[in-house]
Amino acid sequence: MELRIALGQAPSLPGDLHANLALAARLTAEAGRRGARVLALPELFACGYDPEAIAADPAAHCLVPPPDGTAPAPGSPLAPLAEAAAAAGVWVLLGAAVTTAGRPHNALLVLDPAGAVRGHYGKTHLWQGERDAFDPGTGLVLIEDGGVSVGLGICYDAGFPELTRAYARAGAHAVLFGSAFATGLTAYRYGVYHPARAVENTVCVVAVNAVGDLAGEHYFGRSGAWGPDGLPLARCADDVSELRVVTVSATGTAAVRSGLPYLADLRTDLLGDPPPPPLTRIPAP
Repeated sequence: MELRIALGQAPSLPGDLHANLALAARLTAEAGRRGARVLALPELFACGYDPEAIAADPAAHCLVPPPDGTAPAPGSPLAPLAEAAAAAGVWVLLGAAVTTAGRPHNALLVLDPAGAVRGHYGKTHLWQGERDAFDPGTGLVLIEDGGVSVGLGICYDAGFPELTRAYARAGAHAVLFGSAFATGLTAYRYGVYHPARAVENTVCVVAVNAVGDLAGEHYFGRSGAWGPDGLPLARCADDVSELRVVTVSATGTAAVRSGLPYLADLRTDLLGDPPPPPLTRIPAP
């Protein structure tokens, strides 16, 4: 039981939904040619990471998805990407500002391999400046395909062990973060969070990070994956566009857990055991 995930490390053009979604469609086709079943894209890839601009003009930056389980209508900005997903048979996890009701979510929009929109994960933990643009998400999201379950998170979420732990306890084999980590102190934390979340929960952790210059910040790329033992599985280079495919194995995760029983040995009697958070499971079509 394996799932091949393509890390789509590519730059966004600020505020240009059509150009960014056209690039996402081309990356989807390339992911399919390389045998991937999932393409993951960075945080706010569809519009570029600029919360101030999104707050000032949501209509120019946000996507309004169709009802869950339906394909975007012809003429929708999402239609070419949905068509590419269906042609390639690839899930697309698109970083986007998504409006359904009220203020937008900083989201990973989920398109399935048949080209239907299946909902979105809204970023749970909003970073500085994002609270003026977005409402926080209200639940966790797992996609399931080929016997492998992948939980979704976004950037700052990786700094909160509880989120990855909740996914692990819900049966996730991997947790995937669409991110926008920039040069500076956040670059150090980027290298700490992801392997730590992997080994302490015995899950694969996948991070696809923004690359290039946006709104006064430089995003370094360095997208990568870490196995359930915390060891690196794959890494994209810094400061370049790159598509790299990594394999998540349910069998491999189970093997690691047999020797690293963090989940089995968790002392909920001492630490408390809160009720599980709201969680949506999205199976393959």
